[in-house]
Amino acid sequence: MKTRTILAAAPLALAMAVALSAGAAHAASHARDTFIKEQDQNGDGVVSKDEFAATRALQFARTDADNNGALSQAEYVGEFKARLEKTLAASDRTAADREEERVRQMRQANVRFGVLDSDKSGAITRAEFDYSGWRMFNHHDTDNDGAVSTADPVKEDQQD
Repeated sequence: MKTRTILAAAPLALAMAVALSAGAAHAASHARDTFIKEQDQNGDGVVSKDEFAATRALQFARTDADNNGALSQAEYVGEFKARLEKTLAASDRTAADREEERVRQMRQANVRFGVLDSDKSGAITRAEFDYSGWRMFNHHDTDNDGAVSTADPVKEDQQD
């Protein structure tokens, strides 16, 4: 029985290990193909519920710098800013265009924080964080099979 439990947990452990080595956390994308690219930790082209849950747990833990179980605005926006700066540094846009994008994206990050903090406590709880992610997972799982893949028809409002 112990061997069966260990073997059953192996794929989840692998997904978690890959997610840890993948770098910064990503929000659940609105575009199906981007969602798959960002959340498919084992590279099979399918994001299972277990894989998504493991990735979200790691993302939350990585962003919760003070390990208090909630994301402050500084933690949430700071994690986003670090990813944004990497993206902008690799961009071939002009300095003025990069700055315009930085200002726009940072303003939006602060708005997102306010939306995700649904109880207006000044922090995003794990439940609030998970809710937003699962809403996006379910949005992309259009064939309702419990996984997101390219077999899921893309809704009109989520074209890449």
